[in-house]
Amino acid sequence: MSVADWLDDRLGYRAFLQRADGEQVPGGARWSYVFGWVLLYLFIQQAVLGILLALYYSPSSADAWASTAFLNDQIMGGWFIRGLHYHGASLMIVVSVLHLIQVAISGAYRKPREFNWWTGLALLGLVVAFGFTGYPLSWDQNAYWSTQVRGGIMGGAPGGGTVRDLMQGGDELGNLTLTRYYALHVLVFPLLFSLLAGVHLYLRKRHGPAAPAKLSEEELAAKAQPFWPNQLFKAVVAMALCGGVLLGMTISTHGAELYAPADPASSFTARPEWYFLFLNQLLKYFHGPLQVVGTALIPGAVAAFFFALPFVDRGKDRRVRSRLPVLVAIALLISGAVALSAMQIIEAGGNEDLQKGIAEAEKDSARARELALAGVPPGGGVRVWENDPEFHVRAVFKEHCQTCHSLDGRGGEEAPSFDDYGTREWVAALIRNPADERIYGGTKHDTMEPLPKEELDDEGLAAITEYVYGLMGPGATNVDQALFAKGKALYDDELECSGCHELEGQSVGPALQGRGSLRWLERVIASSGQPDLYIDTAEMPKFEGKIDDADIQELALLIYRQRLVAEGIEGEAAEAVLTAEREAAKAAREGEGKKKAEKPAEPEPEPEPENEGATETGEGTAETGE
Repeated sequence: MSVADWLDDRLGYRAFLQRADGEQVPGGARWSYVFGWVLLYLFIQQAVLGILLALYYSPSSADAWASTAFLNDQIMGGWFIRGLHYHGASLMIVVSVLHLIQVAISGAYRKPREFNWWTGLALLGLVVAFGFTGYPLSWDQNAYWSTQVRGGIMGGAPGGGTVRDLMQGGDELGNLTLTRYYALHVLVFPLLFSLLAGVHLYLRKRHGPAAPAKLSEEELAAKAQPFWPNQLFKAVVAMALCGGVLLGMTISTHGAELYAPADPASSFTARPEWYFLFLNQLLKYFHGPLQVVGTALIPGAVAAFFFALPFVDRGKDRRVRSRLPVLVAIALLISGAVALSAMQIIEAGGNEDLQKGIAEAEKDSARARELALAGVPPGGGVRVWENDPEFHVRAVFKEHCQTCHSLDGRGGEEAPSFDDYGTREWVAALIRNPADERIYGGTKHDTMEPLPKEELDDEGLAAITEYVYGLMGPGATNVDQALFAKGKALYDDELECSGCHELEGQSVGPALQGRGSLRWLERVIASSGQPDLYIDTAEMPKFEGKIDDADIQELALLIYRQRLVAEGIEGEAAEAVLTAEREAAKAAREGEGKKKAEKPAEPEPEPEPENEGATETGEGTAETGE
């Protein structure tokens, strides 16, 4: 007995193939019949890819992001597998909707195919549920905060709060959220999908495909073709095309996005997945008590309409012209969802704050993933920032400085922003208008008069800016000496800047020699009220003695680096500037230390006489008690 005979004896596969080979497609094979088979292919592919992802994934708030980053960035082909799975989920939704449209157009929801229609709707719901439970598993910033937003939306629907708490393990996101979403995503939903898909295929086999309504019985029989190879060939071609699209999407985007690890203590503008954009836009029109209209009533009415379609449209004629009211209603619903999604995309594209937030999030993402290559410390993905040499100093900045100063677009507005602090543009803005909100607009520094164009033209502004910038010291880059000399002349004569700003030593305003240098920043942080700095106008607390000298130096370096970043100075050029500034700062500290050591000690004040019962005059004796 051959192996084939042995397998047929045990499995009966030949009879199965003969039945498949003998199945006829009324009216002939059609491309419109391929959507269901493409969905089956995508589901099987998603299941295989999901198993591969599960080999590396750890569903806990401490390890979810770290395990995802490890797979994505350190496992050969990991980004490709994750990208295929990510984009495959979106493609399943697209193909499911196309399948629904095709079934609706053909009228295949009518008797006797009602259960085909209902199981198809249930499968569409499960496809969306796969995306709903799968997206948060990366536990990055967008996954975390979008889950928070969706939880809030669910909570606004009648009974939605109970469902939300059951799904995420309480009213707050945490370990239980990931374990439950993971269980639903990899166990419960795949099992339900497989069962419903089996029922759906059985019903399709029982009732056959809905033949073209425009053909007569005789024409259907005359044009009938066997499923194998005619219809199966079209299905395989459609699968291949779908696979090609998926491959292109994955390669062009280099897989799936992965933002920085979820940080509940941070702020993040979450963006919903594209297939929830319409709902997000819809909810903007319903507030307060009316929110339930957007969260439950409208979605519920749409779901009820599709479920009731076999009862609403019960005629025998399945031709399009006889079912126009139903088809127009479906077209309006789908067009409305597309329009709402488009409105959301256009609105987001024109939102400068949102686009700025996205750019910052992408920057944080790249940095976090780079740091994760060295390993994520135990305790959670967010601790990956501890691998950053700037982690400690940024924590110090956040604790002591961020209330008043902004850095990387985050922080207060009561004091100068550090995003481009010390650049030529910043110095020019300071000279032109010191009360600019990013300069001293939020402080009490109001003694320096602005210099409008009527008093100082742009050419003069460029010259005096170059002069002040050039006085910084070794860190001043590409100083135009001719412009510097012209600015010096303006400083000395025409503008009379020296009346308030000496080059060195005490003056009304800060001395300009070395202004903006690394050592200058260290001294301002330590004590901004020093005689050659801000003196009486200093509002900033004195940090000398409050925080370590090393932290003061690191804070100054952090602020100084912002200028290099803003001026596009990077790599070896940036390192050369920093080296020169560090050496100059070190020399300045040593020089200041020597001067302090050589300075004669001030005599200690004489102690006040202790009252031991009598003064030098003998008055007030203990005896008299006076």
